[in-house]
Amino acid sequence: MKNSDQLKAEKKLVLCVLMIIFIMINVFMLYFSFSKARTNIELVSSDIVNVINKDARNNSSMASSLGSMLQLSNSVIDKILDISIEDAINYPHYGTDNQTQARWNNMLDVEHRKKFLILHAFWRSFGREYKSKFSTYYTDGDSGYYYALDDDKVIKISENNPHFRLTNYLLNTAKELNDSHGFTVPELFYSNVYEDSHTHLPSITIGVPVVLNNFTSRASKVSGIIATDYTRKDLTTLFEDGFKKLNTKINGYEISIHSVKQNDIAMSISTHKNALPDLTVNHIKLTPGYYINTKIHLNMLINSRPEMFILSNLVMLFVFMLFLKAHNNSAMMMNKLTTDSLTQALSREGGKFVIENLSAGDSAVLVVIDLNDFKIINDTYGHHTGDDALVFFSRYVMKDLCDGDSLIRMGGDEFVLLLRNVAVGHVDDKMARLAKGLSSFPHEGYDIPLTFSYGISLFIDDFTDCYKKADENLYQMKRAHHATKA
Repeated sequence: MKNSDQLKAEKKLVLCVLMIIFIMINVFMLYFSFSKARTNIELVSSDIVNVINKDARNNSSMASSLGSMLQLSNSVIDKILDISIEDAINYPHYGTDNQTQARWNNMLDVEHRKKFLILHAFWRSFGREYKSKFSTYYTDGDSGYYYALDDDKVIKISENNPHFRLTNYLLNTAKELNDSHGFTVPELFYSNVYEDSHTHLPSITIGVPVVLNNFTSRASKVSGIIATDYTRKDLTTLFEDGFKKLNTKINGYEISIHSVKQNDIAMSISTHKNALPDLTVNHIKLTPGYYINTKIHLNMLINSRPEMFILSNLVMLFVFMLFLKAHNNSAMMMNKLTTDSLTQALSREGGKFVIENLSAGDSAVLVVIDLNDFKIINDTYGHHTGDDALVFFSRYVMKDLCDGDSLIRMGGDEFVLLLRNVAVGHVDDKMARLAKGLSSFPHEGYDIPLTFSYGISLFIDDFTDCYKKADENLYQMKRAHHATKA
């Protein structure tokens, strides 16, 4: 049977194990919710990539056609597009506004007019499903103008937006094509994240190069790019639509888009103030030119599956309560077994536990105690008074005990006092002082004589031998006590 120290140690161990299990269950559920949240952002990002890739494919098709057309004669272009290039260049008639008309007549050279006319014809022939929902245009980056396809306008570049700094990109792309003799797919143009001069919103630009191949000299030239702009407003709408399809809300995420060039401004898609810590998911690839950093709010993870958190924590709370109840019952049973209900000293069984748990290195002294003339008290005053005498004596002795000392009731009026880490000589002095200090105990207004005899023995290994030796010393004192009475 376990003693009280073992029960306490067991309680600490089990509580630690239960706490670890409790933490692990909550960590697992958080990880499960976090994995699902990460999957959500990856799925939404994948949907946005599909939109961007579709726009890039359509722009690539238009760029390829434009590159081929620009190398044809005007008469051939006339037949293909069913227009007169010469007349259209000199006298545009497709509904441009006065501002565009002025730029067309006074500023644009013939080469740019030809490009814009061909693009206008292409764009007009495209079905709605092939047109991007976002701002799409052609620019060569150094002309000071770009042609907005959807608006059918020639627009002057008012500021040095980073996505119009195309010289290096055009030259490097042409070099790669020439080095491979045209047998390579040119990389798309990816801008930094920048503030658009027109919308004043953080934006990104993805452009497809317009390549002019000279097959006779095997040389290639990049004329410009057909590009699509995506502002923060555009991308936020795409993210919100993506999360709506997944039946979840974007406000549980803090999303920002970055350029791989590392020298951009922040494009914050979704922000949310949160008192709890955030879990971070970094570098989710959006396109080869951009990546997403995401913070997932802890309260969103908890609220995503609240029934799981509530149920599991209720189960763990129930287990805690069951264990504590079982432990308290065990402690109560142990207390009943190890404590004498009358005197509150250790019972015989409790004393056995204490003695068995003494280690070989412990120095202990055993004192066997017996009340003098206890039978006379019982016979004269009754057993109730005898019980009061036992209680008084136990309290008298125990209030003088040190930590680690034990008073054991062996039965009747016989006690064993186990004193630790003390010399026999000190114990002899202590017991003499206790014996001198006790002569009677108060009962119903008068004092009843009460004394005791004792025997001391050094506890070594065997309790029986030690007890026998102390008992012999006790009876020597008993005989002396009786001799004085006679």
